[in-house]
Amino acid sequence: MIIFWSWLPFVFISILSNSITLIAQMLMGGAQSLSVYLSLRTTRKSVRKQENLIDKEVQNARIMAVVFLISFLVVSFIAVKRFFYPKELELYASAIGALVNAAAVFVNLYQWRKNLKISKEEFSPVMESQWALFRIKTFTALTSTLSILIYFLIPHSFLHSYVDPAFSLALAVLILYSAVSLLRKAKFVD
Repeated sequence: MIIFWSWLPFVFISILSNSITLIAQMLMGGAQSLSVYLSLRTTRKSVRKQENLIDKEVQNARIMAVVFLISFLVVSFIAVKRFFYPKELELYASAIGALVNAAAVFVNLYQWRKNLKISKEEFSPVMESQWALFRIKTFTALTSTLSILIYFLIPHSFLHSYVDPAFSLALAVLILYSAVSLLRKAKFVD
């Protein structure tokens, strides 16, 4: 619940800012909330019913891969459309988004390293999806911050309107890579 309620204000910041990279960050926040919920639900059910946890974890990894694929499609579509119909970013909402993302880089980096360490100690598809998710969130937050900073640092350049969509397409590729990685690890794709 804490993750969800801390994510909700970022939905409004992302929409108000007109930044596709912030929208990608918001989508990843939603994926994080879903991932944590699925992990908690799976663990509770497995303990209560003495079910095989690995089978449920693989299913959750597949769900997360689908979430990543949908996020990839949404971000790619909006980014390509924005190349043809550029929009100006809103200064205050973008600045707040950049500040939040700058802090998120450090938090997500810590979670990424912690979950990677746990995953290496004992393989778990859920922990694999967790560290992959936080890896994406780290790079997404960093990319969003850089995108906004560069956007406002070159206001009179002809590239100005294309900074946000270009960074968003880079994020879309990272999201797609992570989805494919999860599908492979879940043994859904050989």
